[in-house]
Amino acid sequence: MSLRRAFAIFRKELWHISRDPRILFLVAGSPVFLLVAFSYVFSFDLTHISFAVLDLDQTATSREYVSTLSANGDYAIKAYVASYAEADDLLLSGQVNMAVIIPHGFGDAILGLRADPADVQLVVDGMDSIAAQKGIGGLKALTQLFAAAKLQQSLPSSRVQVQSRVWYNPSLKSLFAMVPGLMAVVLFVPTMAVTLALARERETGSFEGLIATPVRGLEYLAGKLIAYVLYGLVGALLAWLVAVYWFHVPFRGSLVDFMLLTVVYFLATMGIGLFVANFVVSQQTAMILILFVFFVPSFFLVGLIMPLDLTSLSRQISSSIFPQTHFVLIARGIFLKGVGLAELLGPIRWLLGIGGVMLALSLALFKKKIT
Repeated sequence: MSLRRAFAIFRKELWHISRDPRILFLVAGSPVFLLVAFSYVFSFDLTHISFAVLDLDQTATSREYVSTLSANGDYAIKAYVASYAEADDLLLSGQVNMAVIIPHGFGDAILGLRADPADVQLVVDGMDSIAAQKGIGGLKALTQLFAAAKLQQSLPSSRVQVQSRVWYNPSLKSLFAMVPGLMAVVLFVPTMAVTLALARERETGSFEGLIATPVRGLEYLAGKLIAYVLYGLVGALLAWLVAVYWFHVPFRGSLVDFMLLTVVYFLATMGIGLFVANFVVSQQTAMILILFVFFVPSFFLVGLIMPLDLTSLSRQISSSIFPQTHFVLIARGIFLKGVGLAELLGPIRWLLGIGGVMLALSLALFKKKIT
């Protein structure tokens, strides 16, 4: 690979992007526009909630209570923990949506064997406000109905109260959860731009000029990729500024980490875009395919609007193959939890894996010839 020739392609793409206002807006400006538009539009509720249990009572009644919570399928027990610290770690890593702490004396309170009621503690991960709201409301209702059933009452019981505490997003503002998550959606636009650029060269015939040059496939793709990643980072920075200073979303992490992982996200998404470009010869077809791969799944399969359903292997795979799934976790984690690279190794590995495979396939399929 010649760095000189790759740099020549890179310089050509920078010049092309900066000279074309439409492409410049598509790569650097449109993420901000889409972020503002989508943030005001989307705010939905519901589905699968995972939780950890810290049972300090250790009675038959407390075990029956836990079984009741997970009986209808809306709630799933992820883990039993032995301490508050273990529950905290699960919440911080995003493995559970909430932690249920059953106090000493819970069983006696339920059965009316003690005068004062027992308070079940509920610690909720507010990073996903939809799951948090459902978790709090649903668990309170199930707890009251369980207590009433044990006392054979027709009305909810006051013997047990649920005291909830929300972490990372105490006000449960859906905007705080939605805006960072939408980063995964709006930042697919640079990928669409690079795919359209490749399709345009084939469609307009300018690709024929490349055949007569000594530029190799790796140099050609690397030059284009670097140019669009750089302009994409400009769009990502503008989107970050809008999120923090317009929508006032708390940013508790490192901006350097966020930008670095945005590059990793671009490599994964642009790898897919370059792969798609090998099979299309028109910009219209390229746009339809990119929208189908990135835009449509982003609202239904990646955990942006509804919590991920990981109850089966097929559902886990269908969610994990999309880069958006992992960047939603990354963006929300850095914004709301302030986590670093160590806590995000899982999503990072997925993005690097997707990017490595797709870039390798793109390079293997790329041919300097007209088909």
